[in-house]
Amino acid sequence: MLKSTAKPSDLKKGQAQPGPSILVVDDDVSTLRVIEMLLERNGYTVRTVPTGEEALTLLPDFIPAVMILDVNMPGMSGFDVCQIIKRHNEYSKIPIILLSGEGTPQDYKTGHDAGAVIYMVKPFKAEKLLQVVRLLTAPNQP
Repeated sequence: MLKSTAKPSDLKKGQAQPGPSILVVDDDVSTLRVIEMLLERNGYTVRTVPTGEEALTLLPDFIPAVMILDVNMPGMSGFDVCQIIKRHNEYSKIPIILLSGEGTPQDYKTGHDAGAVIYMVKPFKAEKLLQVVRLLTAPNQP
């Protein structure tokens, strides 16, 4: 889905404004689609990409309110992408949710050390992910 370029003044009366933008990165197309549908149904503007490399390429033009990042992807892992993002001042404040099929204490520690705010294990409850995204995009968040 493309980023909305509409300004509030461009929107027709009664038309909903686009919600906070979320970037979802996962090599599994089914997971991408499920998360995309969940978030869009709840008013978020969603972009999806299948690799960490594509996410990093996209960042200069699309800075999301939250990033949801799979850990185990071919090429660059979610841990690596998270670390790279957190080293860049202009992106370091993006809250990152890591998703993984692995949930050992070491996995949680590695995710935290990489800079993620949340580490969730797949399969996860859709409502839990939505709750976390709502919390991270709430107006009172720094």
